[in-house]
Amino acid sequence: MRGERRPRVYYAAGLFNQGERAFNLEVKAVLDELGFETWFPQESAGLLEDYIREGMSVDEARHKIFKMNLRAVEECDILVFVLDGRVPDEGACIEAGLAYGRGKQCIGLKTDFRNVEGGGNNLMIDGILDYRIAGSLAELREMLTEDRVVVDIRDPDNITIDLRALEHSYVAVSGPLGVGKSSLIELLATTGSWTVLREPVMDNPYLSEVYANLSDFAFRNQAFYLGQRAKLHHSARRANGPLIQERCIAEDGEVFTPALRDHGAYDDNDLATLTTLYHGLRDQVPRPDLLLYLTAPFEITLERIRKRDRVGEDDLDVDFLKRIYNRYEEWAGAQNRVPLLKVDTSDLDYVNRPKDAAEIVRRVETLLTDALVLA
Repeated sequence: MRGERRPRVYYAAGLFNQGERAFNLEVKAVLDELGFETWFPQESAGLLEDYIREGMSVDEARHKIFKMNLRAVEECDILVFVLDGRVPDEGACIEAGLAYGRGKQCIGLKTDFRNVEGGGNNLMIDGILDYRIAGSLAELREMLTEDRVVVDIRDPDNITIDLRALEHSYVAVSGPLGVGKSSLIELLATTGSWTVLREPVMDNPYLSEVYANLSDFAFRNQAFYLGQRAKLHHSARRANGPLIQERCIAEDGEVFTPALRDHGAYDDNDLATLTTLYHGLRDQVPRPDLLLYLTAPFEITLERIRKRDRVGEDDLDVDFLKRIYNRYEEWAGAQNRVPLLKVDTSDLDYVNRPKDAAEIVRRVETLLTDALVLA
């Protein structure tokens, strides 16, 4: 049964000789007592000679261990980086850098008695650790239990499959105005794992005027988006590898079209015409494998809309935005044509904070991998 998991620690250190292994057992006892699930690379990933004995070549065995450790770094919540020795282990330095780049919390452990001497560590090492370096196992225990270490273990157990291996996954990113869809699309595009289909906003000839004069342009605006969205869906057939699309045609037909009628932008006859067009197109286009639905409280979306200063949005009134928001929430709760995965973005500023950007990518890709594999 899937459910809550224990928080994960990746232990980045040299663990090759007898003394290092004995110290490893002491650290492991502390981490076990605190309830962590711990990955020790030289032990958890297996030994090179064991894989060779099973029939792998040296290169195959080395690559297997590399991939297992890389995956463990990506899935950990905290990395503990041991700094003891003349210099830190070079592999541990790489692992710590990868963890920092993925937005993980990193904590140093340096029990060497020479710690009292001046000079400190390399400034890059101290920087990725946020200058949090324990001088003993007792201090490490304190750091792992203090308020600054916050581990979110609400997500279900991960399934460790690279998204690039999911050759036919087709995901649409949905959600109310101002929730962060475009920003997330841009972030995911930088990972190299996705082919991205962006919303044809800049091609819309009505965009600059529609919200200022809904009675003249809303009907034409919706007809434009229904046609353009259908083209995006059809282009999914030609994509190679996993595909992520900004909005799906259901949002035009089941959220915006009725919300604009409710707002008085057009009458029931126009609504019926657009609805007929929507149903005719919807049944002919490829359906996404998954809807990634982003959500946040209405007040947060309103603040984000005001900050981004997009063309045409300065004419949006709060009542209309609230109407769209409510339609989205109702639609997300009722739609059953495509599996829906909800992600709350209210606690993340992934536009302005690099660590939040790394965290939302990690969170979304983990959840998507899980959901797509189980679908």
